[in-house]
Amino acid sequence: MPARSAAVAAVCACAALALAATGCTPPAAGTAARATPSASGNGLVEPTPDVRRAYDAYWTSWLAAGQKADPADPVLDQIATGAQLDDMRAMLKHFGEGGKVLRGEVGHRIDGMDVSGEQSRVVQDCVDLDRWLIYDRASGALADQLQDKPSQLSAFTLVRERLGAPWKVTSVSVLGDC
Repeated sequence: MPARSAAVAAVCACAALALAATGCTPPAAGTAARATPSASGNGLVEPTPDVRRAYDAYWTSWLAAGQKADPADPVLDQIATGAQLDDMRAMLKHFGEGGKVLRGEVGHRIDGMDVSGEQSRVVQDCVDLDRWLIYDRASGALADQLQDKPSQLSAFTLVRERLGAPWKVTSVSVLGDC
């Protein structure tokens, strides 16, 4: 059971990261769909508009799902797949069964994207979880939790099943503090 608790805690951290996209602004209409070098100079490229839309939708939907703590929320199938979808459902189940919900916002600083194959992209984002908090569902009171969390540089892997299919987050890896 302790391993399960650690896994849920890790999922919670990743979930918080995923919600950060609500603070991001989508690319301007008419932006070219080609990858361009990012301003960070780290070898990454700017996310293409389709990947950025999918990444923003992931966070927007993830934040909304946290407010309900419903692991059966059908929107999850639209934004995640594989292990990430399983982890998100497990986290929401954990919070729901414990009478908790997640509220707030996540801060983002997208460093860029790695084009790792025809159907795979990795978005690197510095996620600030300080304002994504756990609340008691019944009373609305803030739950006891770490308030000053370090921002985490994370790699969000997005995949699509076939050309033209939607991008979905399949995994999240924390690379370190940022």
